[in-house]
Amino acid sequence: MYKSTIQQFILFIITSFAIYQTGKYMIALNDIRTFKDFFMVMIFFISFVLFINYFSRLSSKLLRALSF
Repeated sequence: MYKSTIQQFILFIITSFAIYQTGKYMIALNDIRTFKDFFMVMIFFISFVLFINYFSRLSSKLLRALSF
């Protein structure tokens, strides 16, 4: 495994954890009233975009490794 692959995998795990935790917070959220609520929503969407990026890169590497 290359260093970039390991780094992408670690960042994939971190972003999935961030999506999970902020998603739980957003489910319990009724309305955005404070800056903390807004910050949590922004973290959710930013980490979701990064999650899709790392997922697509890792899946393309996996498909390239499994192709004949």
